[in-house]
Amino acid sequence: MPRTTRSTNIDLIRWLNYGHDNTAKKLAAVTNANYLSKMATGDMDVTDKKARQIEKAFDLPVGWLDRDNVALLKTSALDFDIHKIVGGCSDDAKNGLLAFISAKP
Repeated sequence: MPRTTRSTNIDLIRWLNYGHDNTAKKLAAVTNANYLSKMATGDMDVTDKKARQIEKAFDLPVGWLDRDNVALLKTSALDFDIHKIVGGCSDDAKNGLLAFISAKP
């Protein structure tokens, strides 16, 4: 089975949580260490239900496993500065900014 965005993100979670064993302990109520390994390598599918459970266990936003988080590691300084500023704005301000930058002339 090929690697997927979800499997890559699960592997990223393992790195961010100091390895496989620590991650497996945190996910003990969701899955076992062997299945976690297979999900991270792409050898087993990560179902929608399992993805949401993993996100909840790590207090991640819904859909986090479905986006390319590795690409965010390569974010330019300018993009990161914009992200920090926008992150502190209200949802109304974010929606207004999104509408503004998405508008076609």
